[in-house]
Amino acid sequence: MFDRVGVLIQDVASWIWVYPMLIVLFSIGIYFTIRLKGLQFNKIFKAAKLTYRTRRGSGKGNISPIQSLFGALGGMIGNGNLAGAATAVFMGGPGALFWMWLGAFIGMIIVFVETILALKYREKGKDGTYSGGPMYYIQKVLKIKWLAITFALAMGLKTLFGTSLVQSNSISLAAASIINTSWIPAWMPEQLPFCIILAILTWIVIIGGLKTIARVLEKVTPLMVIIYITLILTIIISKFSLLADVFSLVLENAFTSSSVSGGFAGATVMMVIRYGIARGFYSNEAGSGSSPIMYSAAKVDNIYHQSLVSMFGVFIDTVVSTATIIAILITGVWTSGLTSTALTTAAFSTQFGEYGGVLILISSFLFGYSTLIAWCFYGEQCFVFIWGGNIKKTFRWFFSFAILLGFLKVETIWSIADILNAILILINLFVLIIILRYVFDILKKKSSF
Repeated sequence: MFDRVGVLIQDVASWIWVYPMLIVLFSIGIYFTIRLKGLQFNKIFKAAKLTYRTRRGSGKGNISPIQSLFGALGGMIGNGNLAGAATAVFMGGPGALFWMWLGAFIGMIIVFVETILALKYREKGKDGTYSGGPMYYIQKVLKIKWLAITFALAMGLKTLFGTSLVQSNSISLAAASIINTSWIPAWMPEQLPFCIILAILTWIVIIGGLKTIARVLEKVTPLMVIIYITLILTIIISKFSLLADVFSLVLENAFTSSSVSGGFAGATVMMVIRYGIARGFYSNEAGSGSSPIMYSAAKVDNIYHQSLVSMFGVFIDTVVSTATIIAILITGVWTSGLTSTALTTAAFSTQFGEYGGVLILISSFLFGYSTLIAWCFYGEQCFVFIWGGNIKKTFRWFFSFAILLGFLKVETIWSIADILNAILILINLFVLIIILRYVFDILKKKSSF
């Protein structure tokens, strides 16, 4: 029965992300790009400069702009960049990377729009915490309370049963694959002990609230990105002569069916597009309205600049996912028949031997841990919007317990996450189309823009 339910969930997720989501995302992304005159292209260098220029910030808020960036990146750069990117290649082939790139440029403009609205309509809670996000601009601009609550509830559920399980599953899977599990009782899933450890470590941070979360992510996020990119560059440099062939492979397979090769079962063009777009948007969170919740807590007096920084965050996230896929392709392991974290581990093992699994475990832990910490805040803020500030500590406990379920079947977990992500994006983008003119009103009032 559970297997049939799992297959049904996977079928629903695949259908949603083949036609409905692709049509919506591309249509709205192109529309926003035209209306905002290609802002994600002509302001990309300014966004990059602002990323580190506005480190401290001034104005209303709880955390510094750089803390909000690293907090948002901590939420974005997770095992979606490790396991998710690998799954995109396994299911869609090399061409999935091209569609991930295209989706990133669409995602950049969407994130800019949702962030500037989130900052404009954020609120200060009784405990002094600034809260913002789609539920607030839905309520304040559209004045549709039930829709705002629906969005907040969907994101809260995604946090509990999507993000927490995906990250916990990827980390525990990596741990179980390289650590001797003979000590684990036969009746217990071998991933469960690792899920328990992760839940405890997460609880230690999230129980302290926003400022504790921001301080930890400010240190963990840049460290994990630097370590991971350095390792990937080591692999690429050692096989640099094959890099041109990798890019040719990506472009050749972006618009054609990927043929059967080794352990790769082959993929249709729609599978290439579906997995490239779905995994890219799951990782960069564009359209879901999650990262603007973190940016809304920043001390800023120029919401346009902070929104450009949020746009650049999508670019950074895509660089990390790209690095993973290039490592998988350049080492040739993409035809091995492996998927998820195991596929990325195989790529690392070709360069680092028996230490490859350990390096992936460390990376998986840092990526997943940062995402869990950030997303707890997102889910908490959504539940606070519905039920008030008294629910914060209760939510943190429930979130920690949800991490324990990371031993469930990986394909079903990713499909649940895809479905919940689609619901969030559809609601949010529908709203953004209606209230886009408010973005222009905001921009017109800032002559310095």
